[in-house]
Amino acid sequence: MLPRPSARFARFTRLGAVATFLLAAACGKSAVSQPATTASAAKATPEDGSKPVAMADDGPRKNDDRPVVSTAQAAWVGAATESEAILRSSRDTVLGVWVDVPEGRPKVRAPVDVALVVDTSGSMAGAKIENARSAARQLVQNLQDGDIVSLDSFSDTARVVVPPTKLDVETRPEILRAIATLGVGGSTNMFSGLTLGQSHMQSAPPTHTVRRVVVISDGIANVGPSTPEALGAIAERGLRFRAQVTSLGVGADYDEHTLNALAVKSSGRLYHLSDPKEMAQTLRREVELVTGTIASDAVVEVVPAPGVQLVGADGIRTEWGEGGALRIPIGALHGGQRREALVRVRVVDPRTMEGATSRPIASVRLKFKDPADGDLERIQETVARATMTDDAAVVARSVNARTRSIAAIWEVAHTQLQVAQQVNSGQFMDADRELERAQKKLETEASKAKDDAEKRRLTTAAAGVASQRAAVGRAAAPSAPKAAARDEALKMNSAAMDSMGF
Repeated sequence: MLPRPSARFARFTRLGAVATFLLAAACGKSAVSQPATTASAAKATPEDGSKPVAMADDGPRKNDDRPVVSTAQAAWVGAATESEAILRSSRDTVLGVWVDVPEGRPKVRAPVDVALVVDTSGSMAGAKIENARSAARQLVQNLQDGDIVSLDSFSDTARVVVPPTKLDVETRPEILRAIATLGVGGSTNMFSGLTLGQSHMQSAPPTHTVRRVVVISDGIANVGPSTPEALGAIAERGLRFRAQVTSLGVGADYDEHTLNALAVKSSGRLYHLSDPKEMAQTLRREVELVTGTIASDAVVEVVPAPGVQLVGADGIRTEWGEGGALRIPIGALHGGQRREALVRVRVVDPRTMEGATSRPIASVRLKFKDPADGDLERIQETVARATMTDDAAVVARSVNARTRSIAAIWEVAHTQLQVAQQVNSGQFMDADRELERAQKKLETEASKAKDDAEKRRLTTAAAGVASQRAAVGRAAAPSAPKAAARDEALKMNSAAMDSMGF
C-alpha cells in the first residue's frame, strides 16, 4: 500500500531542503540512479541524465551511422501523477515529468561556441596543468571549422588567453600555440574566471546557438566572491543567453558544493576526475554531446488545470510563470538524452475532479528551438490526468511505474548527497546505515514494479548503492589511506548529481 500522499509530501519537502542546503551552503542526466564512475569511463547515466553515449577514444565519430532524429517524431515529453487516483482526504500527490529524446544524431549540426575556463592557480602545477593543456588541444582539434572557441585562465585574477575565435585552417594552429603558454601560480579567483567565460557567451553571434562554458578546477575559490550562491548566480545568468556550464572537478581538493551549484543553476553537467589524465577523454566526450545537440534552449512548462495548484519542485532550478505555471529550464538536448523531475501538486478544489472519469491535473509542454529548421520554436504537449477516490487501495493499485521510479531514485539521490558529507566527516557507520536504507528502498520498489524496464532500472540502481556501501567500507578500514574517504565522498556526490540529471 502506498504511503499517505501527505506523508510523502513532507518527506520530499525535507529532502529538498537538505539538497538545497548542500548545493547552496558556503564552504544537484533526468533522474536515473546508476553507479557513477570517474570520467575515465562513460558514466552509467551520462552527464545530463541521459542514456549512455558511445564515445571512441580517438575523438568524435568520423562515420556516424546513427539514425537522424527528427522533431516530427512522437512527442518526447511525458507526465503522470504517482498514482492515477488521488486520495480525497489528502488531495496531495507528486507529478512525474520526463523528456526522452530518441537515440540518434541531429539532422543539422548547429555551430557551437565553447568557452574553456581553466584554473591556473599554484595547486594546478605539474600533471594537472600538463593535462589541462592537452585537454584544451583536444577540444580545439575536435571542434569543426566555423565553431567558436575561447580560452580563459584564472588564478589571482582572470585573463583571456584566446579571445572568442572562429576556427579555420589559419586560426586553429594559432590557438594551439597559445594553449602551450598556460602556466600556474597564485590563488583561485573562480568568480573572475567564470564571469569572463560567461561574457564571451553573452556576445556570441546568433548563428551559434549552442553555447557551453567548461570550467576546469582542482581547488576551492578563495579570491573574490566565493560562495556557491555567488558563483551559482553567475552560472544561472548564462541561461538567459543559452549558456550552460560543464564543470570538471580534478583531484580531491575541489569544492563540490560550488561545482554542484554551477551545474544545477545552469542545467549543466558535473564530472568528477580522480586522475588529471582523464581531462582529455572527458572533453572529447563533452564535445560529442554538445555537437550532437538536437534541440536547444529547451524548457519544460507545467501548467496546472483549474482547481489544481503546483506547490513546487525540489533540487532543480525552476521559475514561476503566469497563472501558477512552473518552468523548468533544460537547455540543449542531445540524442538519447533523458531528463526527469518531480513536481508537488495539490488539488485545491475537489469539485473540479468529481466524476468517474479522469480529469486533467496539468498540461506539460516541452518548448525548444530546432536547429534543423532555422531555430524555429517547437512545442510538444501531454496532459496528466487523475481521478479522486476515498479508497486507499485504489490509489495503491493505480501506481504509475515511471513516476514511482523517479520518486524512489530522487529520494536516494538526496540521501547520497547527505552520505557524501558523512563520509567526508569520517561518519562511516552512519553513512553505511543510510546507504543500507537506500538500497532496501530501491530493492523494495523493484520487487513491486510491474513494468520490466522500471524493474531493471531500480535493480541496477540498488546494485549501484550496494557498490557504494562496499567502497565506504573499504575507506573506513584502519589501513585505508585518509585520501580514500575524500575520493569516495566525491564519487558519491557525483553519483547523486548524475541521478538528478547533472
